[in-house]
Amino acid sequence: MSLRPRIARLGLLTAALAASGARASTGVVYEDANGNGRRDPGEAGLAAVEVSNGVDVVRTDASGGFSIADRPGSRVFVIKPRGWRPPADGENLPLFYATAGKPADFPLHRADEPDDMRALILTDPQPASATEVGYLSRGFAERLGPRADLAFGVTLGDVVYDRPDLFGPVNTVLSRVGIPWYNLPGNHDLALGTPDEAAAIAPFEAAYAVSTYAFHAGPSLFVALDDVRPLGGPRYIGGLRDDQFQFLGNLLGGTPAGEWVVIMVHIPLFPPDPSGVEGFRPADRTRLFGLLAGRSKVLILSGHTHYQRHVMHGRGDGWSGAEPLHEYNVAAASGGFWGGPAGADGVPVSTMWDGTPPGYAILGFKGGGVSLDYLPARLPPDFQIALHAPDVVAPRQGFVSFYANVFNGHDGWVVESRVDDRAWNPVRRILGWDPSYAAEFLAQDTAARPPRGPRLPDPAVCYHLWRGMLPADLPLGRHVLQVRATDTEGHVYSAQKSLEIASP
Repeated sequence: MSLRPRIARLGLLTAALAASGARASTGVVYEDANGNGRRDPGEAGLAAVEVSNGVDVVRTDASGGFSIADRPGSRVFVIKPRGWRPPADGENLPLFYATAGKPADFPLHRADEPDDMRALILTDPQPASATEVGYLSRGFAERLGPRADLAFGVTLGDVVYDRPDLFGPVNTVLSRVGIPWYNLPGNHDLALGTPDEAAAIAPFEAAYAVSTYAFHAGPSLFVALDDVRPLGGPRYIGGLRDDQFQFLGNLLGGTPAGEWVVIMVHIPLFPPDPSGVEGFRPADRTRLFGLLAGRSKVLILSGHTHYQRHVMHGRGDGWSGAEPLHEYNVAAASGGFWGGPAGADGVPVSTMWDGTPPGYAILGFKGGGVSLDYLPARLPPDFQIALHAPDVVAPRQGFVSFYANVFNGHDGWVVESRVDDRAWNPVRRILGWDPSYAAEFLAQDTAARPPRGPRLPDPAVCYHLWRGMLPADLPLGRHVLQVRATDTEGHVYSAQKSLEIASP
């Protein structure tokens, strides 16, 4: 559908609201040329900008004005158009919302957003104390530094660990990255003692105003969906409400088919472990995939699991597209819940239970496609493979395994190995524990003293683990085991380890 009939239809909706006497929020979206946050003479209204109440989506008229129905307890917000940016507060949190029922004037100023754009994706920083906020500062923000090359940052939920009083300190830490920062709620950001949706989300919305919203940036529409459904007590499940489906449907109705759509949620859409226990309601996943059907440029970003995984949804999951639907479940910033022994910087190593170091992702758009790069927060950026192999092996010893944890690896990656200058051979991908992480975990049981903070969590299945066998004909002496991993775009990552063949 072209945008012109949609604008006309929404104009009829506005007129119908006025005729019926229904309460509506009115306002104007305008260019804030001098950046003072108020409309001055000569500052023009902006036409065809989307505004929403969390369900309906209307577009501004030729003078930038709009009228939209009130929804009790909701806020009206502007859906940032490409090439524009709302003002931000002192913590770099975008101010794109207003209180329903009151005049809502939305200032925007111009921002360069080329097709080749990059954004920072963070999930589960999850501090449970001021000490852990300090870990986030030293282990992430101070190392990353100001990043003017990134368009924005987003946290995919669990901003805090059941401590709403820490929202402000976390905002202060993340503001040091120097880019606009968006936030989604996770289960640990909610008041889960009640199944009442409004009461559960209240602590998060007191800090961030809205929990389901959208914005355009570069070549993509980004949609933030609160997908944590409280069930009472500490219980919850992943899923979406009817009003969220309506909001997404209304959004997609005005979004060109060639524009990327990035859905951002906290709880992933796939079963979180090999047992197949559902964390996200299957019926809601099917309905979501139905709304997205027919689009070839769709990406899902999720968090929550404290491991890293790429899932390619297909027909067995309810996705009907010609190509699999890619969901990237991003490594947690807090890693293994800020646990384990302290590193040299005093921050716990906090390795995740699949052996992935704590980190973050960079989402990039280039040449019409997307790239998804994982970066360890406290290690060199080229540390992309953890290699586990014995230090010493007897000669003529067969079936001696080595393991390569390729942190960002997934379907389509090619992993190969060789010893010294021998030929490269493929390595087989398996499901299992990362043996290096399992050793770290088990070492806690025989340590003379427990760690100052939480223990490293129990090992979990690693979905990016490859296993090979050392050649049985290696001569006595030192040798170098090399592993290389080639991603789907042809980028090559490598790791190596020295080992010895020695007589018993």
